[in-house]
Amino acid sequence: MRQLAAKKNLRVDDIAQALGVAREDVTQLFNGKVHITAARAKRLADVVGASVHFWLAREAQYRRDLQTLQDDGRQWLSSLPFADMVTYGWLKAATSPSERLRRVLEFFGVETVDEWRDVWLSDGAGLTAYRTSPVFAAQSASLAAWLRQGELTAAELPVGSWSRHHFERLLPLLKPLTRVREPIEFTPRLQEQCAACGVAVVIVRAPRGCPASGAARFCNGKAIIQLSVRYLRDDSFWFTFFHEAGHLILHEDRLFLESSDRPDIDDLAEREANQFAGQVLVPASEEAALRALPHDYRSIMRFAKNLSISPGILVGQLQYRGLVRQDKLNFLKKRYSWSW
Repeated sequence: MRQLAAKKNLRVDDIAQALGVAREDVTQLFNGKVHITAARAKRLADVVGASVHFWLAREAQYRRDLQTLQDDGRQWLSSLPFADMVTYGWLKAATSPSERLRRVLEFFGVETVDEWRDVWLSDGAGLTAYRTSPVFAAQSASLAAWLRQGELTAAELPVGSWSRHHFERLLPLLKPLTRVREPIEFTPRLQEQCAACGVAVVIVRAPRGCPASGAARFCNGKAIIQLSVRYLRDDSFWFTFFHEAGHLILHEDRLFLESSDRPDIDDLAEREANQFAGQVLVPASEEAALRALPHDYRSIMRFAKNLSISPGILVGQLQYRGLVRQDKLNFLKKRYSWSW
């Protein structure tokens, strides 16, 4: 409609005067907010050009396309954990589907659902490597929401320039933080020290449908370690942190997403990150002593203190190495209480 009007050098005011309607009505007609009836089609044909059939056919096609887009938008919205996103304060509540769609698109920084797919699901996008995972098809929207909130949270943190060398040297110095009991005490210190090396550490609660326990990636020039604290235990939290740190040190090329609900998509990279984390927590020089360690309370407490790690992490490492059964010594693992 705008193109035909432009060809005749018709302004909005000219069309409004010719149609005998207010200027705002013409604008709404251009934007599809007002339906083209048979009477309006006749006036448009007389004023703008083309036939009455053209305008009616255009209206019918536009309404079909709009309905398709609305159906697509509703289906996409239903795949997102909107209620959790509101509860967690990621976005504001909405009173209608259209408002909900607008808020979610603003959250992701895109204008359409197709643009969202291009950013998150197309070839070369962050989640592309996870297409073969059974988690991907059903939970990609929740994963994307969790990752997006991590990006937004990381953007608010003052972070220095990325230095692999300084970060790798820092990691063993962070181990005493594992012995601090309350997250509210160790989290700011962890974030501050990692930020000095160019790493934003963000803790983002996992919404419904998001199985992620951790992620590592580079985004907008920042290295990001994102943790969901799904299991609320010190051994899981800290091993995930050092595992993601291993990805940043060893593998800078893409997003790494950890989930216990899927098989590893890159066995070598995951094994390398696991080995890296294990050797930070228990250096190779202590491996023989670890394997000879008696599995009693006092010995474990003493050895953990010598390693500057929590007893729960040491138990986790003994279990991971198959030296202690999974159901033994778990009382030494601390359960965190997070203030969300």
